Amino acid sequence: MFLEKVYEGKNDIGRWVAMIVIVVIASQVVGALPLGVMIYLKMAEYPDLLPNPENLLDLSAYEISPIAGLVLMIIPFVLGLITLLAFVKPIHERPMLSVVTGHLSFRWKKFFWGAGVWLILISAYAFIATITGIQKIELQFDPTTLFTLAAVSIVLLPLQTGFEEVLFRGYLMQGFAKIFKYRWLPLLVTALIFGGLHFFNPEVKEFGAMIVMPQYIWFGIFFGICALMDDGLELAWGVHAINNIFLSIFFTQDSSALQTPALYRITDFNPLADLIALFILSIIFIFVARKKYKWPEWNYLLAKMDKPDNKEEDISDYIENEYDEYDE
Repeated sequence: MFLEKVYEGKNDIGRWVAMIVIVVIASQVVGALPLGVMIYLKMAEYPDLLPNPENLLDLSAYEISPIAGLVLMIIPFVLGLITLLAFVKPIHERPMLSVVTGHLSFRWKKFFWGAGVWLILISAYAFIATITGIQKIELQFDPTTLFTLAAVSIVLLPLQTGFEEVLFRGYLMQGFAKIFKYRWLPLLVTALIFGGLHFFNPEVKEFGAMIVMPQYIWFGIFFGICALMDDGLELAWGVHAINNIFLSIFFTQDSSALQTPALYRITDFNPLADLIALFILSIIFIFVARKKYKWPEWNYLLAKMDKPDNKEEDISDYIENEYDEYDE
């Protein structure tokens, strides 16, 4: 089982603290250097440049192109993901894959299934929201820029979302599970942390914490449910990746954390409609996935997590699960 992987290897508190410190240094210090250097060079060239007070993440204020800005902002996530996965074995003495899935290999079919189903759902919502006027948009089509943006988004955004999934729904959720024992507690704690770290996003300042923060927290709960019920991050990672890719390529707005030259700019954004749609679409996804992949009963999320007694039995269970999935 996925959470029970935390009982493999060595997982004392000192090792967890060391890992977090290393990941923070790699992502937030080393990873931020290219962006810092670029801003310094631009300000040296144009001394009158000032940050956008309405959106401090709008790098166009520093004469940095949107696509270059997107790449620079994703670099910390890429370094964070590489560092986290690379240090699992030397620090915890357990396989790198143990923080990603409860199975013997990464289940690519589930990753792409999750991405495909979520793409259908959010595309349907975007179409309905547009034709009904819930969200008002304007076209800003530039074929050269759009194709470059699509390539960058498809390559890099799965790594950005992968870092968040492996860190929150993998590494941290396993760690909190060892402390709290019950599955719902690490699910809730990591969702609150995930949401809290988005508190300073420009969307929160623009539309208010009461309407925006529930979206981030619910995303954390949604992804956590998928990870726990499906015994791995593949579904959640696929949904998270395609969600960010879709928004990056097709829709942007002035208060977005990631400013991109998307196909459409939202001129009149309705955050309440977005929150309601997110909740409805995620519930639909959960029930479709539960039926397709025969998830356990809901009381599984409330049950206490027990330490595995026999590793050989665990391995045989994983192999059996793999064959069951193949037979589907």
